[in-house]
Amino acid sequence: MNHWKQIFKRDWKSKLEEAEKEFQSYKQSDKLIYLQQAGNKLFSVVENFLMYKYNRRVRSHKDLQVLISNNQDDLYLLSQAVQLHYFFYNADLQMSRYDAEALYNGIKQNILSRLKNIK
Repeated sequence: MNHWKQIFKRDWKSKLEEAEKEFQSYKQSDKLIYLQQAGNKLFSVVENFLMYKYNRRVRSHKDLQVLISNNQDDLYLLSQAVQLHYFFYNADLQMSRYDAEALYNGIKQNILSRLKNIK
């Protein structure tokens, strides 16, 4: 296994745990910064998972889109996750906070389901 794949695989668990802690902090405090941070970690897990799945490390979001362009399910997952990434960097919620929460939870369930199949 490639060294970067080993690192990505180890990184998933810690990022998912941290994302969930931040999401719970958001739920308790109602401060959007925690939702932003949780969503961005989840975005990172999605990107790393997709590179792992396709066995190719890329350096940009555009390159990742090209890499997965033949799989609509993967493209949809990435397009959802990138919304949370933009929310983190732009600090501008283009949807209601309830929609952002639903997006976070849907992506989290999707990626957890996919990670179960990784050995």
